[in-house]
Amino acid sequence: MLELNEPPPPGFSHKTGMYGKYRGTVFNTLDPLKLGRIQAMVPEVLKGIPTGWAYPCAPVAGLQAGFFSVPPQGSGVWIEFEGGDTSRPIWVGGYWGTLEAPNESPVPTPPLPTQKVWRSDTGMTIAMDDVLQTVTISDPLAQNKIELDVKTGSVTISGMGFVVLEAPLVRHGSGTAFHPSVFGDQLMTYLGQLVTAFNTHVHPGEFALGFMPVTPALPVRPMMPPPPTLISQKVFVE
Repeated sequence: MLELNEPPPPGFSHKTGMYGKYRGTVFNTLDPLKLGRIQAMVPEVLKGIPTGWAYPCAPVAGLQAGFFSVPPQGSGVWIEFEGGDTSRPIWVGGYWGTLEAPNESPVPTPPLPTQKVWRSDTGMTIAMDDVLQTVTISDPLAQNKIELDVKTGSVTISGMGFVVLEAPLVRHGSGTAFHPSVFGDQLMTYLGQLVTAFNTHVHPGEFALGFMPVTPALPVRPMMPPPPTLISQKVFVE
């Protein structure tokens, strides 16, 4: 196969070249150069022979930049030939069969024109809905997802296991939140110590047994003020 920018073979004529787009099917995606190239079957042009490595017609490409997405084996692709030369194929896009178009829903239903969906081979989905005014990132079963709702001004994060917020500084409520969050377990320990000290400070009262003189109770030992370890140095709330 000719590499990019190589001259056409001897005897090639632009007058008899294969121009336009041809319907094809992805045959091989294991590009040894890892450039997003594929091999495709294009019966109308090459009968039962796969094309050479077809370069992608990417929407944008640069040094370690651009959009990289390769169609899975067996999917429909549109093939062109650079300069009409069948030894220099290009894959310029894809097409869907019945019920093959991706949708935000795990159930295979046709998407609406107002929906923009990018779905991976295994079902990882990014979906934008212009009617509902939502942006959603989800797994194949929508059990772990992030949803941004413009109408309600809300962002919902849901996970089957847990949700992690990790950063040197986390603010809840607003970007100016300044009240430090309290560590619940350490607070409970501190409060438990206070309750224990209170309960052990027995004061029998003025009329013990109705006639016995009252012995003053021992003074409560001084309690330490709340330690600074009770509050977080990185999580703040409003």
